[in-house]
This record gives sequence, C-alpha cells and structure tokens, in this order.
Amino acid sequence: MLFLISLSIALIVAFLPGNPLKKRPAMFYITAALLTVVSIIITQSDIAVKGFVKDYALAVFTHGALGAAFWAVVMWAGALPNGSAPIKKLMPIRGELSITAAILTLSHIVTYGVQYILDIMRDRTGSGNAFRDFVITSIVCLIMVLIMTPLTVMSFKAVRKKMPPKTWKKIQRLAYIFYALIYVHILVLFVPKAQKGRDGYFLNVIVYSAVFIGYAAMRIRKAYIMRKKSSARTAPNAVCACAMMVPLCVIGFISWNTDNTETIKATKEAPATFTFEVPTTQTATAASTAPVSTVSVYSTTVTTYAETVTTTAPETTTVPAASSECVTEAAETEMTTISMTTEPVTEAPPETQPTYRYKNGTFEGTGEGYSGTVHVSITIENDYITAFSAYADDDDPDYFSDAMQYVIPQIQLSLSADADACSGATYSSKGIIEAAKNALEKAMN
Repeated sequence: MLFLISLSIALIVAFLPGNPLKKRPAMFYITAALLTVVSIIITQSDIAVKGFVKDYALAVFTHGALGAAFWAVVMWAGALPNGSAPIKKLMPIRGELSITAAILTLSHIVTYGVQYILDIMRDRTGSGNAFRDFVITSIVCLIMVLIMTPLTVMSFKAVRKKMPPKTWKKIQRLAYIFYALIYVHILVLFVPKAQKGRDGYFLNVIVYSAVFIGYAAMRIRKAYIMRKKSSARTAPNAVCACAMMVPLCVIGFISWNTDNTETIKATKEAPATFTFEVPTTQTATAASTAPVSTVSVYSTTVTTYAETVTTTAPETTTVPAASSECVTEAAETEMTTISMTTEPVTEAPPETQPTYRYKNGTFEGTGEGYSGTVHVSITIENDYITAFSAYADDDDPDYFSDAMQYVIPQIQLSLSADADACSGATYSSKGIIEAAKNALEKAMN
C-alpha cells in the first residue's frame, strides 16, 4: 500500500503540467530535502507519532517507499518506446527525477544506517544466521549507496556538461545494477512476510515485481528493437510479455501464504506470555543391603542319672551355644532356638543443597527494539524458565510476533540470552535478547 501511494505521488510530480520540475528544480530539491530532514529528526528523537502520521506520512520516507517510487519512474523513462507520449514527457526531466529520488532515499538510508552503526557499537549484531544476514544486508546497502552517490552527482547538468559523453554513459550503466539491488532488497524483506500471510505484503511483492520485472522486460525489448532496427513488433512484444509474466507468476507462487503462523499481540496492558513446564526427573534410590549377624542359642535339658552334661553349639553357629545342666531325672528334652538380626549402624550423610545459577523469582529487563523499548519479565524456578512475558512500547506487531516466537524458546532452552535473531525481524529480536540479558543479570546468584 505504501508503494502504491508513493508511486501515485511520483507520477503526479512527473506529469505536472508545464514541467515545473524542469523549470524550477531547486524548489523540488529543497522540498524533498526538508521532508527528509524532518522525517529523520522525528525517527531519531523521542517525538511520539501515531496513527496516519506514523503509518503512512512518515513511513513513506523511512521505509524508502517514496524514494523507490521515484526511482521506478526514472527506470521506466528509459524503457518506454521511443517517440511515445510518456517518454517525451519524462526524458527531459529524468535527471531531475533521479536527484529527487536520491534525496528522498536519504531518509531510509540514514534511519537504518544509524541503527546499523548503533548495533555494531552495542554489539547487537547477533550470531549465527542473524550475524550473516546483518553482514550481507550491510554490504548490499553499502554497494547501493556507493553506486547511487556518483550517479546522482552526475545527474546535475553542471557536472554532466564537464564529462565526456561516452564516459558519462558508461558510468550511468551502473544504474542497472542499482535497480536490481533495490528489487533484491525488497524481496528479501517482503517475501517471508507474504508467505506468512501478513496484511499487504503479498500485494507489495506483486506490485514491486510487476514494476521491476516489467521494466527489465521492456528495456530488453527496446534494446533488441534498436539493435535490429526492425519495424516488426509482434515477436518482441510476445517475448516481452512472457519475460514479464513467467517470473511474476513464479514470484507470486513463492510468496503465497504457506505459513499460517498467527500474529501474537503484545501490549503493556496485555503482554504476550509464554509458559513452560519444569521437567521432572525421578531418581531411584536403591536400598543398601547391610551384612547380617545371626546368633543361635541352644538350651538343652536331657534325662540323666544325677550327673551334669554340658553340650556345645554346632561349629556352624556364629556364637557358641549356652551350657545346659541336668537338674532332674526323667525330664523331657527341650530345645530353644533364638535368632537375632543386627544391622551396622551408619550415620546418614549430611544433606547437600543444590547450587543454582539463578535465583528463584520473577525478574524484569528492558532493551532497545525496532522503534521503542522492549520490556520482558522472566520467571525462574530452580534454573528453569517457567514463564516469559514481553511487549514493546512501539513496534510493528507482525515483526515483534515473529521475533518472540523465534527468540523466546531459544532463551528458555539455553537459560541465557545467547540466541539467534529472527530473519526479517532482526531489530525486534535484538530488543528481546537485550531485555532478557538485562533480566537474567538481575537474577544471577
């Protein structure tokens, strides 16, 4: 939606009656510069903006949609058929359009460039895949800036007049690489969101693809016709249509909603809470078998004739048998066996208290997210995270939801803030990781 709005604005400016952009370019440059500066000041300060101003008026600058729309008009000015009415209108102001596009793009460059620099200074570049994505994105964006800067400077008439035409034209061919990188940059950001069914992203992918793929097909068609110098248009037009529709269908198929991940809403009044069960472990303690001593006592009374008989216990007994004495005649023989079991007396070992890395309880922490402070609350029980709540003061719900679902389980599993950021929601992820680190430091024993 942002790109469609921006494209409408760019087309209105390009087709204003009387070519005011050609007659008074400085006025447009100053206006674009002022709007860019204002958008940068708002995003880099604590000025709170909400609603339409934040979601549309400011977003067309900071998200780079307005700059991309002007670049799209500049692209198509070189791909339209020679002699057509649109090209007659656009070609005389193509340089002015590209300068305006570059000025408007600065808002996007500064906003995210500052964020990238701060991430490096705060060591928030992540690890693993997140660090790889951070490096690749940084390199691609740097290449785009390095290409855009000389092309913009060369678009001023005063500079162009001082350059040899062939040299100027050769350097301008770098614009093809620049346009391709813009499209790749957009796909990397938007396709994952479109696959998850997020509102507006599939439409954005289709619109951007139609603009950029259509430009490539039309530019190749134009180059072919100019080289062959043929008046036949049927075959080139058919090839051009196929060259546009096939990639567009492929991109649409890839971007179709294949991931039904639900967006989790998180606010200060109702933070998103993840709960985890503490794993229970049963330790079987085997009973110790102590040595047993058996004492057998034999009392024997036998019939004798006034004489005393003393008997001894069998050799197999542990304790000698007690003696017996004949006290009466004709007495009956009686044997008594007494068994006694004794266990060794052992002292119970002193109970050892387990040592935990973190205290039990609930601990809070904060971190810097995409566009505001991230707040987390972590509940710990015997070195297990049993609950994890999070919300952000100001963040995109879709990005923050993706970040929570990807990052929080990692933190719970590792019981540390050592987690990879979610691709496509890097800043939100880093905010959660930083806040979790802050909370865990408070919980440390």
